[in-house]
Amino acid sequence: MLLFSLLCLIPKILALQSWLGLPSQLPLQSHHDYVPFSDDFERFVDATLSEFLTPGLAIAIVHGNSTFAKGYGLANIASKEPVTPRTLFFTGSTTKSFTAAAASKLVYSNETAHTKISWQSKLVDLIRDDFVLEDEYATNHITFIDALSHRTGMPRHDLSWINGDPTVREQVRQLRYLPPREMRSQWEYCNLMFTAVSHTIEIVTGTAMATLLREWIWEPLGMHETFYDLADALALAEKNDEVSMATGYLYDNYTKVHVPVPFSDIPPSNGAGGVLSTALDYTKWIKLFLHPTNSCNPITPAAIKAMTTAHMPIPASSRPVTGTDFYGLGLQGSVYRGYETIGHDGAINGYMTSMLWVPKLDWGVAIMQNAYSLAAEIVLWRLLDDFLQTPDNETFDMSSIARQEQATKLQRLENARQTLYPDANGDVVAPALPLQAYEGVYHHPAYQSLRLSISEQPDHAETSGINSALPPLLGLPAAKNYMNISITLKHVSGEYWWGRTRYGPGSFLADDMKKAKFEVGVDGKVKGLGLQAEPAMDELAWFEKVE
Repeated sequence: MLLFSLLCLIPKILALQSWLGLPSQLPLQSHHDYVPFSDDFERFVDATLSEFLTPGLAIAIVHGNSTFAKGYGLANIASKEPVTPRTLFFTGSTTKSFTAAAASKLVYSNETAHTKISWQSKLVDLIRDDFVLEDEYATNHITFIDALSHRTGMPRHDLSWINGDPTVREQVRQLRYLPPREMRSQWEYCNLMFTAVSHTIEIVTGTAMATLLREWIWEPLGMHETFYDLADALALAEKNDEVSMATGYLYDNYTKVHVPVPFSDIPPSNGAGGVLSTALDYTKWIKLFLHPTNSCNPITPAAIKAMTTAHMPIPASSRPVTGTDFYGLGLQGSVYRGYETIGHDGAINGYMTSMLWVPKLDWGVAIMQNAYSLAAEIVLWRLLDDFLQTPDNETFDMSSIARQEQATKLQRLENARQTLYPDANGDVVAPALPLQAYEGVYHHPAYQSLRLSISEQPDHAETSGINSALPPLLGLPAAKNYMNISITLKHVSGEYWWGRTRYGPGSFLADDMKKAKFEVGVDGKVKGLGLQAEPAMDELAWFEKVE
């Protein structure tokens, strides 16, 4: 045991040597003169934060036995607290990699109670009372691999856990009210399926995910600044002066200021998101995948291979890849300039994270920021090109892509009415009833309740898409909710409307547009609202008018 403990300490001692500027006894595999934070790079980061309206950003890079880390900008605008490599951020969907790793502990467990569990185990066999879908075949055949690689056919349906305050179990049970597509026919990113896996792990083990992740993964890796619960993260920041908690921000395009996001607006962890950590701590997670055969790793080489193997192709994107992007288990893979890259991004209400590594080059990076913007990804591509020593005329200009994606999305939102209703160009027919008749509470068994009102109006009422004198209907959650969601419904013609959803003051990355249609009964009363609650599906979800 003593020898094993000493062997496990070697990589930690080497990392500490590098962090303190002490000489390492082991040579780097390549680019021994690698210096990531050059003066030119510093100027690039400052310019990126300024252009893309990002208060602060932390970077941590691991290469061989060396770790490089630095913070830029502000963790809190009001207090002027700077970002450091040990600033805590919500890391969003990078949580999925930890959920997959926790599942692997069951798959490769030697405990008798878990010997029948494999990647091909069906969720319904483990949580039969809770896991029910509209499609009976999918209910009876979805496996761990299906759920962890986004090939279940179930779209996001995020409104079902953002609106309301459902427990993890309730989120899983709500799946039965949400329409799926055909199983394994296409890649469908779905947070709820990771919630289902998280729930399964807790049921099988009888232990909370926060405890399992700490005991199974974070403590063995020395990730003492990584948490599944906000209270634990804040407690560390309170007692350790070197650790702070970043404030998340959403930029208000009308007032031109960053609006801080209250912690109460961020959903609790559910297997799909919710982890909090520091960029420096994430390098320990990245090292596990760069050195999969290290005997000190808390998950097996077989688990690492399963997580980083292609299980489902991902549709083409604007990123420069060779071949096809793929999704493993809680991780995404690609090829850039002949090298396989593995990683994942994350975003949650004012926080974004990007992590990526290149296994063959023993290099990886984690970047965390406190705003909705593409700044982290822009910086990541610059770091990768710098490391690969890509010729200037061949580097990937992610900044231009970000500008174009933002312009395209904003134009799409501006032309939402025409996009959603291309044939609605004639005379506008008034609604059948006075607008006051449409006010009230509308309920869906999974998406919860919305209260529509004309007396309340959004802080910045939009005029785009309105071609009549009718004011918009403002839809707000009727009860507890997260991410400060709202929907502004604008009249098209007759009972047809369209809505723009916002999270707080809004963001081009998160805002979306939806079709809507009221139904008026023969008794002259509004029966309910059909709303395109899931943007990826044309089907309108039925919200019954209950008040």
